[in-house]
Amino acid sequence: MGLPIGILRAFLGVTFVFAGVQKLLDPNFLRRGSPDYIGTQLAGFARGTPLGSVFAGLAHHALLVGISTALIETAIGLAVLAGVLLPLAALGGFAVNLSLFLSATWHVHPYFLGSDSIYAIAWLVLAIATWTRWTRRPVPGRGGRVTWVDAGPSIERRTALQAGMVGAVAIVLDVAARTLRGPSSPVGGIAGLGQRHPSAGSPSQTGSPPGTTAAPTTTAPTTTAPPPANGTVLTTLDQLPVGRAVGFQAPGVGSAVLLRLANDRVLAYSRICTHAGCLVGYDPGSQLLICPCHGAEFDPSRGAEPVAGPASSPLEAIHVVVDSSGRVVLPN
Repeated sequence: MGLPIGILRAFLGVTFVFAGVQKLLDPNFLRRGSPDYIGTQLAGFARGTPLGSVFAGLAHHALLVGISTALIETAIGLAVLAGVLLPLAALGGFAVNLSLFLSATWHVHPYFLGSDSIYAIAWLVLAIATWTRWTRRPVPGRGGRVTWVDAGPSIERRTALQAGMVGAVAIVLDVAARTLRGPSSPVGGIAGLGQRHPSAGSPSQTGSPPGTTAAPTTTAPTTTAPPPANGTVLTTLDQLPVGRAVGFQAPGVGSAVLLRLANDRVLAYSRICTHAGCLVGYDPGSQLLICPCHGAEFDPSRGAEPVAGPASSPLEAIHVVVDSSGRVVLPN
């Protein structure tokens, strides 16, 4: 098939194996209520996209979808690397990335900034280049007339065994990933630069409503009022040093981040990037919330206004207060 196709196979195969295994290495991917839970991602994919109703239904079976996605991605990647049922594996990869293009990165503009679009095209090229079952050749007894005939071999026992072996290796890799994954953490991808749903994969979610512009609603100077009886204690100032951030789940918002920018300044925002819905992460060095997908940057000290990248709207602000004992409270 030549060096170009070999390079394409290697890249796509390694990428899909990595994507599948990484999902199960993430301790929060299958943990309900965690910042990176697959159910939260599926619900995000359903917002205003062509496949919205499909992903809304899949969100009700999040654990099954999460495990199945990891296995399918791993199996496709292994099949492409091993050359087993290559055209079918490539079509499977095309279907995965096409569905993500019509959901996870549907709101990315211009379209070529969304990685799923180019991945879908790459898989389609690989499928066409390796689909050798049909060819044009002269048909005997018809005066040498050229027509379409079936020239490919049927699936033999050896091919079936190879496909079974690919599936078995995929299961072993994913089981090993689940065994080796670390303990779950409420921080998720906050400490670094966040992560995308998918898988996804990324991982990689769709956009959220524009955030409020009144930054004081998220600024939390120390007050003398006790925490509301119906509020949720997120952390304490002793556990949240200046310049640090933690993740949490905000009702009606989803994945969120709590930051302490100064002794008397605690802020909270949605982690869902308003550009394409990836989960932003906090970079302590720049003190910015950064999206790992397309480079959008938000300044939490200025109401999470976008300061770089393709996003045009601020992250959604979440109101929190700090009581006299130093507890950071999310009012109900």
